[in-house]
Amino acid sequence: MSKFLFLLFLFCTDLYFSQSVNEFRIPDSLKNKTFDQLEKSYGKEFRVDHKAILYANTFLSKAKNEKNNIKQIDGYFLLFTKSKKNMQYVDSIKNVINKSSNIDDLSYGTYKIGNIYYNSSRYDQALSSYLQALDFAKKNNNRKNIVLIRNVIGKIKYLTYDYEEALKIFEENYNYIRNEEEKDPNNYLAILYSLTIAYNAVGKHDLAYEYANIGRAKCLVYNKKYYFRAFDLACHIIEYYLKDNQQSINGLKKNIDYFKKYDSTSLGMTYMYLSMNFQKLDNKREYFYYFNKMDSMQKRISFISPDLIGLYKNSLKYYEEEGNKEQQVYLIDRLIKLNDTIYASNYKFAKEIHQKFDTPELLEQKEKLILNLDKRNTVLYWGLGGGLLLLFLFIYLYITNQRKLKLYRIQAQKLIDSDNKSLLINELGNSEKLGPESQTIQINEMLNDEKVNKAKNQIPENVREALILKLHDFEEQKLFITNNITLYSLSKDFETNRDYLSKVINEIKGKNFSQYLNELRINFAITELKENKKLRLKKIAVIAGDAGFNNVESFTKAFKQITGTLPSYYIKILQENDV
Repeated sequence: MSKFLFLLFLFCTDLYFSQSVNEFRIPDSLKNKTFDQLEKSYGKEFRVDHKAILYANTFLSKAKNEKNNIKQIDGYFLLFTKSKKNMQYVDSIKNVINKSSNIDDLSYGTYKIGNIYYNSSRYDQALSSYLQALDFAKKNNNRKNIVLIRNVIGKIKYLTYDYEEALKIFEENYNYIRNEEEKDPNNYLAILYSLTIAYNAVGKHDLAYEYANIGRAKCLVYNKKYYFRAFDLACHIIEYYLKDNQQSINGLKKNIDYFKKYDSTSLGMTYMYLSMNFQKLDNKREYFYYFNKMDSMQKRISFISPDLIGLYKNSLKYYEEEGNKEQQVYLIDRLIKLNDTIYASNYKFAKEIHQKFDTPELLEQKEKLILNLDKRNTVLYWGLGGGLLLLFLFIYLYITNQRKLKLYRIQAQKLIDSDNKSLLINELGNSEKLGPESQTIQINEMLNDEKVNKAKNQIPENVREALILKLHDFEEQKLFITNNITLYSLSKDFETNRDYLSKVINEIKGKNFSQYLNELRINFAITELKENKKLRLKKIAVIAGDAGFNNVESFTKAFKQITGTLPSYYIKILQENDV
């Protein structure tokens, strides 16, 4: 899309600046107006100078009274837009930011000074101001200011025909501003417009048309009439590139009266695209009608676009075919001037923006990449170190596990090799001698031993003797494989109390009730597994249940504590030995 279309929207954002006169007094009718209300009234009455200046001065006076630096800057810019490029407002904004130590004020004010320079065609100074403002914004990490400043730099890139690079900036900015749409509709629309015409410039016309229509709809939502005209004009220009020439013509013609009254640049652009549409339709009469209007406007307001060159060359070709020398000379002269304006003037500026913006941006990007690489290398080193540590840990655990498994095999083999009638637990890592569950308790010996210790005990002798006999029967009849046996339940079965039973087991067996019960059950399981090959084929849970355990975990834990191996290894060795 043409360059001057971009100029329409370059600084139509919600970040305005203004300046007032010291003697100005706010009218009573405006004293209670908010900044937003005054700004809207200014925009509405922009074409009526005295009314627009009244609102601008009121805006600025209110900002001064409230000592609001940002709004003072806005007020000065509002007045600048009505001052016919009065550069005194640069000094006014500088006075505001020089009195402030707030870096956001410095960034914002310098950015707006850049806008003043740009609108005054002082492009070198504008670019310097923008870059300075960008530095301030980056120091304070002000995301919004960074986006707005980069956006105007993207616009400069667009005006120097670096469309691809401009589009990258606009896409990044749009990703940010679309989340701020409701809070900041003006900047949202400005950046959306930038994105729209950039897509059209790189040939993505369908996408450009989609965004242009989104822009028109959003303008209606936020009641932004001027923005609506800009998006509407963009829509009809894009229709030309989509080869919908008649629709483009109809839409462009509808805007002519409005642009005649309010916007000469847009009027020139409208004439240019009407001429181009009629050229495509091979309507020579209408083509020259709008070409001549466009040529007249171009000489008066000097709008520029690369498409102008092609349009003038096409007209020159028509006159060459007609043999009209006078018109040929005129158009050649116009082409020479346009070439100088469009290409020669932009070459220096394009080179400068490359040196002052692109190169520093690339260097900053390079530094970030190097920093990221350093971080990645650090993470990589830590990762390798951690990986090696995990590897060593895995190897250690593997070796430890293998040793443990080897020990399990050895213990299981010892268990198999032990005498069927007497399992020597001390050989299996336990200090106690544990006879099989069928071993007869030497009652007489126990009773004699108990008489020796009689003085030490508080249990009546008859009770003690009865409990010893009942424990013998308990073992012989394998009552211990009953599930859910507890000290309380067994004492109840023995018709005694818990303390008596616990003391007798502790004194006679040398262990507590839980140890005593587990050893009886484990010895039962060992014997059954040795003698019953079918039992080995069952699951561990079944074997555990048959031995009186409620679950596999308690059975396995008790088996390991007593034998030094696992039931699964014991069964495996039994099967290997075919015992």
